[in-house]
Amino acid sequence: MFNKSDFIAELKFETTENGGRKTPAHSSYRPHIEFENYPEYLTSGQQTYIGKEIVHPGETINAEIGIIGTEYFSGRLFEGMKFKFCEGRHIIGFGEIIEIINQNLKSDTETNINLFLYPKDILKKIEIQFGENNGEIVRKLQDFIKKNKSSRSPRMIRAILHLSNGNKVQIEKSIKEAETDWRDILFWAEYDKKENRIRDFNKEFGKENLKPAGNKI
Repeated sequence: MFNKSDFIAELKFETTENGGRKTPAHSSYRPHIEFENYPEYLTSGQQTYIGKEIVHPGETINAEIGIIGTEYFSGRLFEGMKFKFCEGRHIIGFGEIIEIINQNLKSDTETNINLFLYPKDILKKIEIQFGENNGEIVRKLQDFIKKNKSSRSPRMIRAILHLSNGNKVQIEKSIKEAETDWRDILFWAEYDKKENRIRDFNKEFGKENLKPAGNKI
C-alpha cells in the first residue's frame, strides 16, 4: 500500500469500446505507468482520486499518483509530461502531470535530459548495434548524460557509439573514459592516426564522414 503522493495528474480513461476497462476503477487503483519520454522503464502508480472514489470508463479525473522506482525518475519529471497507464498490454487511459509534489522528481532546464529526445539516428544506431540489449545500453547512456553536463551533446553520444562498435564492454569503457576526459573520446572517434579529422559527429550517422579528409586539429 502506498503512503505517499509524488505528483498530481489529469487522467483520461479510455471507453470500454476503445479498449479501456469494462468496470469502474476505485481510488487506490494501481496500473502500470509508461512515461512518454521513458518507454524503457515501466513503473506502477497508485491513483488516489480527488473529489470522488470511483471513476467510470470514458471519464476524466484529477488524481494524486504515487509511483515505485522513484530513484530512476529523480530529476526527470516535469509539469506537462504525458504518460499512459495500462493493465498488461491494454492501455486503460492517458495522463498528464499538472503538479509535482515530490520535489526530488522534478526536473529543471539542466537536468531534463532524455536520450529519447535526442536525434532519432542515435536510438536507431543503438538498436542496430545492440539488438535485444538496446534497452540496457540506453539506460547506461541515460545515466551518463544525466551525471555529466559537459557530455550531453549528440556529438558525444555518437562518438561513444562509434567507438563501441556494438560491444557492451567497449561502450562501458568509452563511457568511463568520457567521464575522465570527453576530449579524448572525440579525438579517437573523429581523427585518424595522422591527426586528420575524417568524421564529424555533429552530423547524424551515415553523414559523418568528411570529404575530403585532412583537416588538422
